Amino acid sequence: MKRYLTGIDWVVNALDYISRRKTGVGNTAQVVLELEGIIGEEKLGERLKIISRDYPVMFGYPSRAINLCPYWKVTSSRNTLRLNTDSLNLESDFDSIIRNLSQRLNHPFKDKREHILFNLIHQGKKSFLGMIFDHRLMEARGAEGFLDFVGGNGEFSLEESLYDGPSHLNRWLDKFRAGRKVNRAFLHLTEGRPRVLGLTQGNPKVGCRLINFNKERSSGIFQNAFNEAGYLMLMPYVLSKSIVILNQIFEDKRIPPQDYLIPVSIDTRPNDLVRKEVLFNHLSFFLFRITAQEAGSFKTVLSSVKKQIYAQIKIGLPQAIKEASFLMRIAPLFLVNILLKAMSKGVPASFSFAFIGEGAYASDNFMQIPVKNIFHIPRVPYPPGLGIFFNQYRGNINATFSYADGLLNEKEIEIVKLGINSLA
Repeated sequence: MKRYLTGIDWVVNALDYISRRKTGVGNTAQVVLELEGIIGEEKLGERLKIISRDYPVMFGYPSRAINLCPYWKVTSSRNTLRLNTDSLNLESDFDSIIRNLSQRLNHPFKDKREHILFNLIHQGKKSFLGMIFDHRLMEARGAEGFLDFVGGNGEFSLEESLYDGPSHLNRWLDKFRAGRKVNRAFLHLTEGRPRVLGLTQGNPKVGCRLINFNKERSSGIFQNAFNEAGYLMLMPYVLSKSIVILNQIFEDKRIPPQDYLIPVSIDTRPNDLVRKEVLFNHLSFFLFRITAQEAGSFKTVLSSVKKQIYAQIKIGLPQAIKEASFLMRIAPLFLVNILLKAMSKGVPASFSFAFIGEGAYASDNFMQIPVKNIFHIPRVPYPPGLGIFFNQYRGNINATFSYADGLLNEKEIEIVKLGINSLA
């Protein structure tokens, strides 16, 4: 059985290759359910065994077909999705639980066939279920849809992943035209080296801070975004705020005032489609360039971000990136790494940013246990080793600030956390 990888899939595989070389751990993230009850470990374990047996695609791995196209190789597997369990005492605060879960992102999967790992924490009458996932197999929204399925809810489809699909060896003229469009955009966006923090040596671990906004405070953010940025402008609003917040850290550290370069992944599919296409990558990107002078003013940054969104939509840049990325599939990962470095002048971003929006987890329970919140703990790419990520669940906004150890001190981390808190 073959599921041919798209160009975006292959770029994500290259990012995984880069991460493993730099840190020893691949391009992974963790989605966490905060539950108002205790999950039965045995019942969950049995559910995972059934899924493992019925869906061997979970244990596939990248390979290359005779036509040289990369594909996801699926064979019979006796592997089972792993479940790690732990119990914390009632005195453990929320930050301790987040630290516990984030530390688990610093360990690689056991072999090339493992792409998902579950972490279950009990605390009194509550549970936290974290699912670490390989971005080569699924995106953040797909991970939420998969968790919905594991919990016995929602729609779930793997049929397209289990059978032969198109190899995409066609429409070459369109792909080359898209490549020229993307190349012109990159030449403009990467003039000069982007502003970055100094990276540490060795294999840094990743830490994070999570900021939960309750419904009242989340409503305040929605209203502020509407008033200051306009209708349906929440992503530009929180991105612009994040740029201003992090600019303060760059200024305090006296980083030379080059321009900021920020890629932002986008997935405009409705949630019902995400739950039917859970696996692999269906995203594209906006690419933002903000001068150090602009970054000191929120209104100036917001105006620039909105103008760049309109301009990139007008020329069809996100779609062109998806089309042009097909041209990279012929290259082995080490060569894709070289190409990406050349395109980005060796540093792909000043910091990472993602806005997941309203997620694909449709239910309000998991195995009949009420879900209080869903949030994400991404393993921030290194470089840049710094990122802010937003998601929503049933009107509640969560923000995760991730960073590589040694990049910031505790005072700087608290400054960022306070800045994010001030959004409400």
